[in-house]
Amino acid sequence: MKQTIYYISVFLLLCICGTVYSQNRNADILKHDLSALFVDSDMTGILGEDCSRIDIHFTEVSKTDDRNYEVKGSSRTRLSVVCPFRGNICIDSISPYLQNRDEYTELDGFIYGHYSFTEFGDERFSGTFSGSFRQGYRISGQHIVKGRNEIAELKLNLSEYRGKWKSDKGLTKLCSWADEVIPDIPADFCQFNDAGEWVVTPKYCKNGWENLYNAYHNENLTAGEMQKARKLEEEEWWIEKKQ
Repeated sequence: MKQTIYYISVFLLLCICGTVYSQNRNADILKHDLSALFVDSDMTGILGEDCSRIDIHFTEVSKTDDRNYEVKGSSRTRLSVVCPFRGNICIDSISPYLQNRDEYTELDGFIYGHYSFTEFGDERFSGTFSGSFRQGYRISGQHIVKGRNEIAELKLNLSEYRGKWKSDKGLTKLCSWADEVIPDIPADFCQFNDAGEWVVTPKYCKNGWENLYNAYHNENLTAGEMQKARKLEEEEWWIEKKQ
């Protein structure tokens, strides 16, 4: 009986120590300026039931306190409508990533939280994004930097945002985006090729995805045509063009 009580006591002590260590570690991470985890994030997602293409880019991120950051960025819908936005992200929790690092994947954990971004500019297209997010991080010396994954087959999102978009007139649409695989997509939205890349199916391709397909997957195009499409994919569209 005494031996059983001893082992139970040891187990509880280890649990308490582990919890305290985790809390202290997370508190230390929050003290850092984590702006670099979010700024210059370039992501692609879906807007609405028709899965219209939307691109998201964070241009400026600044810390306001240990859990809150101000964000400025731009959205682009179907490669044509660009709207600047500003808002906030709030960190709710931090969890470790338990798999081992290797030379292609470096990730220590994920930061979880919620966000709200309000578009401004053309009132016909403006609205508010809101929902939850997760952001991968790694510890590099004394710095907290973005996680790294170079293995497409893992289908591992390091930046992932799930939520909705609500227009100024009250229309609400599903809106989610990520740096790799878009969350909340229908089962028939895309297929994965042998390289682990997702390719949008013809059913949805007309909703802003044609150029992405032409840039990297359309074998019927000439090299020049594919290069033209890639140029559009790789341009810094969020930078305001001077007239």
